[in-house]
Amino acid sequence: MAYNVKSATVDHMPDEQSEQGLPVAPARRRGIGPRGAKLARMNRPAAWLALLVGLPLSGLLLWLATRNADLSRVWEAIAHAELGALAAAVVVMGFVYVLQAIRWRGVVGLDRPSRTRYVELVVAGTACNNVLPGRLGDLLRARWIAVDADLPSGRGLAAVVLDRTFDVVALVLLLCVSLPRIVGETWIVRIAVGSSVLVAGILIARALSRRYTTSRVRERHSRSLVRQVLRDLLEGLAEPLGRRRVARAVALSIAAWCTWAVAAILVATSVGVSLGLLDAFFVAAIVNLGVAIPSSPGYVGTYQWLGVQSLGVLAVGREEALAFSILFHAVWWVPTTLVGLSILALRIDWRGFRHHRASPGAATESTPRVFL
Repeated sequence: MAYNVKSATVDHMPDEQSEQGLPVAPARRRGIGPRGAKLARMNRPAAWLALLVGLPLSGLLLWLATRNADLSRVWEAIAHAELGALAAAVVVMGFVYVLQAIRWRGVVGLDRPSRTRYVELVVAGTACNNVLPGRLGDLLRARWIAVDADLPSGRGLAAVVLDRTFDVVALVLLLCVSLPRIVGETWIVRIAVGSSVLVAGILIARALSRRYTTSRVRERHSRSLVRQVLRDLLEGLAEPLGRRRVARAVALSIAAWCTWAVAAILVATSVGVSLGLLDAFFVAAIVNLGVAIPSSPGYVGTYQWLGVQSLGVLAVGREEALAFSILFHAVWWVPTTLVGLSILALRIDWRGFRHHRASPGAATESTPRVFL
């Protein structure tokens, strides 16, 4: 389903502050009308850019992945894959989403909505990323959590940004653990350096956001939609998480991607490839850091190339590596998309999605807590 921004509602910036100096949302809000349409027009070029850049790049990477491969052998490996191992991998991938949902709930720091609801939103957001360009599923997740947790939309977006940051941190750690086994591959070192720079950039952005929000008082007059969302985003990024919340989020992220690695071992076993745990960590890091580049919806082509390249470094044959990447892609893409689209149809309140108005004091109802 498409997000009709024209029907959305602006989360106005609060006019008052609580005793702790934190913003309190006003009781009265209004629909955004034409300004919502303006925001939709601003988001449209990003989606088109993702398609215009991502589709050709995905096509190129798919060609590179299949080039010089004996496709008859690839099909034979897929046709004779062990179904029991693939079924087990599907189940294991479900636990990845559960761990990510628990982590996201801790990042938000509120006892609403329920854990089950967070799992639904994670799966639905991933399903949208599978079929829509430009990672629109993450933007939808931000709006959904704003509705369900009764938060301003910018705060919801900040929660998604921080949640994704912990993914990057965990994957970089797994890559660093597995790098001593890899020799002479400079492109892998570049991925590690680039990812570390990204994490450092987000940390710098958090520090600058905190400095900005503490030095500049909210203006009492009406802001434009973009400025309202941006201010809420900066305040969400600037909000201290505390050592305990950060430690739990990192631990849950590592657990989630270690679980992904177990699923990778199962899929590799199904096509006769033996992967050790450190090898699986390496594949997890390369594939999931690599899909951050622009690509087609669902990462078709990009996923296959990354799988072939990472397994090639581990001396796995090209045909077996390509069969692995196709099967593993299907193991999570097909169930996630089917379940996620069902959640979109049956469990998402699209009326609330369009007309949500955060209640007074929603952003600071209580001191953020971790509910795990």
